[in-house]
Amino acid sequence: MRFLGAFLLGLIMVGCGSSGPTTSPGSTAPTPSTTTASSVYVPPGVDSSTAQRADSMARNSFVSLEKQEEAASRIQDGRSLVQISDSLWKYLEMGNDTTNIDSVSQKKRAAAIRSYNRGADSLSKYVKVTKASELDSTKLVQLQANLLEGAQKAFEEAIKLNPYDDATRNRLAQVYQLQATRLKRQEAHQKAVKIYEKLTRLRKDQPAPFLNLANSYYQTEQYGQAAENYSKARETYLESIELSLSENSQVDSTQVYQYALAEADAYRFAREAEKALETYRLAKSYANTSSQEETTESWIEWVNWDDGNIAASFARDSLATLATQGKFEAAVQGFRQLKPELNTQSARDEIDWRLAQSEYQIGDRERAADRLQALFRRTEKGPNGAPADSTYQKYFDTYGTICLNLGRNKRGEDLRTALKYFQQSAEVKWSRQPLAELEAGKLLRNNVEKSIEYLERAVEEKSALNVKDRLQLYRNLVRQHRRLGHRDEAMKYREMFQRLRKKSATS
Repeated sequence: MRFLGAFLLGLIMVGCGSSGPTTSPGSTAPTPSTTTASSVYVPPGVDSSTAQRADSMARNSFVSLEKQEEAASRIQDGRSLVQISDSLWKYLEMGNDTTNIDSVSQKKRAAAIRSYNRGADSLSKYVKVTKASELDSTKLVQLQANLLEGAQKAFEEAIKLNPYDDATRNRLAQVYQLQATRLKRQEAHQKAVKIYEKLTRLRKDQPAPFLNLANSYYQTEQYGQAAENYSKARETYLESIELSLSENSQVDSTQVYQYALAEADAYRFAREAEKALETYRLAKSYANTSSQEETTESWIEWVNWDDGNIAASFARDSLATLATQGKFEAAVQGFRQLKPELNTQSARDEIDWRLAQSEYQIGDRERAADRLQALFRRTEKGPNGAPADSTYQKYFDTYGTICLNLGRNKRGEDLRTALKYFQQSAEVKWSRQPLAELEAGKLLRNNVEKSIEYLERAVEEKSALNVKDRLQLYRNLVRQHRRLGHRDEAMKYREMFQRLRKKSATS
């Protein structure tokens, strides 16, 4: 039984360490230009006000260095419909209506019995050869196929002569099931579809034939027909419980959940958003566990990612997979093509985030910073500077990470630009914000008061720093407070430094 699973992974930036870039290095970008309003250089991804403040502090902090030159598929699906034209079908349908059972002549009944016996003989031989260990696999498979085809032909002939004979219908159903199982093992799913279509005419009161037919349609990418037959399997199962003569017969909600989930998945692949959402909600109503509820909720969210634009959701996932495989240039091209096709701003925001990560990886770092800066600016924020929508936090984390990395890359060649990136990173509410504050405080060591301001901001959220970074933080605070004559403050941070160093040495 095939029931689809869930999986949607996004690209996550590598966490920051205590020194060096937190993502892999890349090439440099074009020469930066100054703004028309002033001579302050505003690097890509940094606010002009932040750059001006950094320049002002830099004059009192370190000697200016000469500026350096810097370096910046659609999924289509096809649907094929299977048209099965078989004169046998009318006889299979006739057998479901027993009101005309007496219309079969004695002559036809006798001929039907003869055909039935031929089929039974072939089926009996099939059972025997299946157990024959002396045959090699190739001969066995071929002999099995021949015997099943002979049995099928004989029973179908018997059905045409007498469509009302239950024994013949049961035997034919058995042969169809064996044939379909054999074809599925050979991955001949299209042939299996034709067999299961006939079997559903014989076993309308059982969910299994509809389920197997649905699975075969799914394997041949005929998702609309797959969804319809998952629905029939579910309805047939519920009807069997409703009309059961057993007093203890109860609906297995997990089984109904699985039928509905498979149906919804098929509609999703058929790009039918409304039907997919409706059936995912139905599946959720039968969920017994929190895991089942979370699965349906995640798929509902997936369908609604771009307001029901399922093709875009598939494209996003495929491009994200390219990025996780390290195929960043292809991912960049794909994300840029996808963005204009999106309907909602939230979907465009996510693609900008994913695109920026891939641009950074191919060395187009400043474009990535500019893209994330624009995303950061247009995002609604709460009183503490965090995004009002918590799902946007990962965008802030990536922006803060990239600014921090760019600052570290610039530290050896242009201290002013490095400071601008550190300050920009420190102004973003992200998970490693104290690390950016530490870097800014270290760089501003000759501007003691500002240095202490950044370093003590980092102390407030020191849990975000690893042991090495915290030791470095306390060491700098002791040094800077001593320079201002703040003996008590220097002693406080010295004690914190010693306690942490002793603890880390014994752990």
